[in-house]
Amino acid sequence: MKKLAAIAVALTLLGCSESPQERADRARKAFLTHDYRAAQVDLAAALASSPDDPALLELHARNALAMGDGIAADASLNRIVQTRRPADFGLLMAEAWLLRNGADEALAVLGSDASPPAQRLRALALLGKDDREGAAQAFATGAQGQADARLLADFARFSLMNGNARQARDLVNRAKAADPDLIDTRLSDAEVSTAEGRLAEALAAYDGAVKAYPGNLAALSGKAAVLGDLGRTKEMEEVLASLADVRGGAKVAYLQAQSAAGRKDWKTVRSVLQANEKALSGNDEANILYAQSLVALGQPEQARARLQPLLTRNPQSLLIRRELGKAQLASGDGAGALETLRPFSNVLTADPADLRLLARAATVSGDPNAVRLAEKARYPTPQALAATLAEADTAMRSENWANAIVAYERILAVTDGRNPLVLNNMAVAQGKVGNTRVAIEFGDKALKYAPGNASVMDTLGWLLVQSGADRKRGLALLTEAAQKAPDNATIREHLHEATKG
Repeated sequence: MKKLAAIAVALTLLGCSESPQERADRARKAFLTHDYRAAQVDLAAALASSPDDPALLELHARNALAMGDGIAADASLNRIVQTRRPADFGLLMAEAWLLRNGADEALAVLGSDASPPAQRLRALALLGKDDREGAAQAFATGAQGQADARLLADFARFSLMNGNARQARDLVNRAKAADPDLIDTRLSDAEVSTAEGRLAEALAAYDGAVKAYPGNLAALSGKAAVLGDLGRTKEMEEVLASLADVRGGAKVAYLQAQSAAGRKDWKTVRSVLQANEKALSGNDEANILYAQSLVALGQPEQARARLQPLLTRNPQSLLIRRELGKAQLASGDGAGALETLRPFSNVLTADPADLRLLARAATVSGDPNAVRLAEKARYPTPQALAATLAEADTAMRSENWANAIVAYERILAVTDGRNPLVLNNMAVAQGKVGNTRVAIEFGDKALKYAPGNASVMDTLGWLLVQSGADRKRGLALLTEAAQKAPDNATIREHLHEATKG
C-alpha cells in the first residue's frame, strides 16, 4: 500500500514539474482545437511564471473572449505594453466591453473603423442601446465588404429576430461559404434551421459545433433543445448531464425543466423553475411550463395567478388561453374557464381539442349550450380540416418538417387515421427530423392502406435503406416502385443510391 502511495506522489510531482513553456505550448494547442477551458488552466499556470509576457497575455485575452469573459479579457489586454499590442487590439477591447454591457465604451474604442469586423461589433453595440435601425445599417454596410463569417452569422441572427427567415438563410449560406467551421457560423445555421422547421439539419449543425468546440454552452444547450423538440428525451438528458460543470444559468435550467416535463416529472419541473424563478421571470415559455407543473401538482390557483397576466399581455396566444382554461377548470371555476375559452367557439378553424376543452367548461358551469358545444367538438368543421391540411401542405412544400408533423398529428387525431397521403407525408416529415423509427411505422401504415402506390413504396423503401433497418426489404420496395413509376426521377435516384451501397 505504501509503495502505491509513493508511486502516486511521484506521478503527481512529475506532473507538477512541467515547465511554464510546456504549459504555454499546451495552451496554444488547446486554443487551436477550441478547448478553451483546458487552455485557460494552462495559461493561468504559464502566466504565473511570466505575468508580463505579451504573447501569453494576448492568448489569454482571446481565450477569455471565446469563453465570454470580458472582465478577464480586459485585464489581460490592458497589461500588454503598447508596442506589443496586436493589430486588432481595438477590436478585442471593443468585444471585451460588449461582454460587460459597455456599449458606449465599445463604440468609443471602435471610433471610425469601418472594417467588417468593426461593423459587426458596432451593430452589436447599437443593439445593446436598442438602436435597431443603426444596427441594421452597420450590419448591411459590413456585409457589403469582404465576406466576414462572424458578421454574416450575427446579421443572420438579427434578421431572424426581425422575422426575416429568408434573408437569414441567405446570410447563413454566405457565412458557410466564408468559414463553415466557425462556431458563429455553425450556431447561426442551427438557429435558422430550427426556425425553418428543419430540425434534423439543426441537430446536425449543433452536433458539429459540440464536437468542434468542446464544452460550448450555446451548442450544447441548442442541441438539447432540438432533441427536446424531437421528443428524444433520453438523449436530451444525456446532453444536459454533460452541462453539469458548466454554469448555464436560466437557459439550461429551462431545458432541464422541459426534459422533466417530457417524463411527466412535475415535481422536478417545479423545483428547477422555482430555484431559477428570478432569472426566468421574463421567459413566458418557462412561466407557462411552471403553471402546467402547478396544475399537475394540485395547485391550480397559483397557476392561474401566473397565467392571467400573461394572457392580458398576449390575448392572441392560444397556448396561454388554453393553459389558463385548464387551470381554471382544475380549480373548479367552470364559469371562468368558459369565459377564457369562449373565443375558440367563434373560430371556424379551431382545433377540436380546444373545442372539447370549451365543451367541458360549459358542462361544468351549467351553460345551456354545453350539449351543442360537445357535439361540435366531436367533429372538426370542413373549414378546420381544410385549414389544417393547407397548413400541412405549406409546411411540406417549404420543408418545415416540424410544423408539418404538428399539423398531421392534428389531422390524424380527428380522422380515422387511414388516409395514405397523410400517413405517407407524416413518414417523410418524421424521417426528415430524425425520428426514423416513428417514420418507418407511419410508412408501414401508409403501405397497408395503399399497397400499390409507388410514392408510398418509395418513402418506406428509402427509409428502410437509409436507416439500415431492413435494407433487403427497402431495396425490394424501391425496385417495385421504380417499375410502377418509371418516369419518377426521385424514385430512380433513390433506387440508384440504394444499389450503390
